[in-house]
Amino acid sequence: MKDSGYIALFSLALVWSVQARGVTDEQYQAIQALGMLNGVALPCHYLDQTRRMKKALVTLLPKRRALGDGFDQSTNEAFLKFIEEKRPCPTSDEFEAQVGKAIGNLQQVFPAE
Repeated sequence: MKDSGYIALFSLALVWSVQARGVTDEQYQAIQALGMLNGVALPCHYLDQTRRMKKALVTLLPKRRALGDGFDQSTNEAFLKFIEEKRPCPTSDEFEAQVGKAIGNLQQVFPAE
């Protein structure tokens, strides 16, 4: 229980840091959504989808450490939750569609400059 308090505090500090640098809630949520999917891709061995997500992040996001940290934090939380809950992996096609939708959302909230 003590660890969850630290995680919540870290997440709050990270959100504040990202927002202080001009990233909207919608943009940060799009990054978190990809991180959550990455947290499922890793234990399910969907490494092609992990590469796809990371390529989208590198291509679309401004080069700011806090944005990458937000993705990593979401990945870690989702990975631990997935393992703890012993959830089954989605089908490859289903997961690929989810990743495509999340990348499409990221493209909308981080339009090319």
